[in-house]
Amino acid sequence: MKPFLSLLALSVLVACAPAEKAAAPSTAAAVQYSEFNTTATIRDVMNALIDPNADALWNAVRFDKTEEGDHEYRPETDEDWLAMRHAAVSIIEGGNALMIPGRRVAPPGSTTEFPLYEFMPDEVQAKLDENRVAWDAFAQNLQAGAIQTLGAIEARDAEKLSEFGGALDAACEACHVQYWYRPAP
Repeated sequence: MKPFLSLLALSVLVACAPAEKAAAPSTAAAVQYSEFNTTATIRDVMNALIDPNADALWNAVRFDKTEEGDHEYRPETDEDWLAMRHAAVSIIEGGNALMIPGRRVAPPGSTTEFPLYEFMPDEVQAKLDENRVAWDAFAQNLQAGAIQTLGAIEARDAEKLSEFGGALDAACEACHVQYWYRPAP
C-alpha cells in the first residue's frame, strides 16, 4: 500500500507542477504591430461600429403611421435596453477608433459613389492630416453625444433617449459637413 501512496503522491506533484512555457514564436514568424492595429480604415469603423449603432439609437424611439394604424416604438424589455446600451458603447468606442493615429480614411485608390456631392477619400485624408486636432474634436463630440445617450439608457428614459439622439445626430452632421459633404455649388 505504501508504494501505491508514494506513486499517487508523486503523480499529484507532477500534475500540479507548473507547465513549461511554450516557446515564443521566432521574430520572423511573429506578427509586427505598432501600438495600435490600424488595419480597419475610418470607412470601416464608420460602417461597422458607428452607422449601424447610431441608426439603432435613432430608431429606438419613434412613431410610425401605417395603413394598419399608428404604432409607437420604444425600448421596453431588459433586452431592448441592453441592446441600446451596446449601441451607445459601440459608438463611444468607435470614437476612440477614429482617433487612433495612423488609421487611413479608406484603402488607397478608393472612391465614392457620389463624387459631385462627397469628398473623395484622399481629399478627406488630406483634411484630416492638415488638422488632426479638429478631427479628434469631432470624434470627441460624437462620444459626448453617445455618453449623454448612455445616461438616458441607464435611466431607462425613452424621452431623453430620443432627445439625446438629436444631439448625437448634430455631432454626426457637424463632422460630415467638414469631412464628407462637398459644399453646395
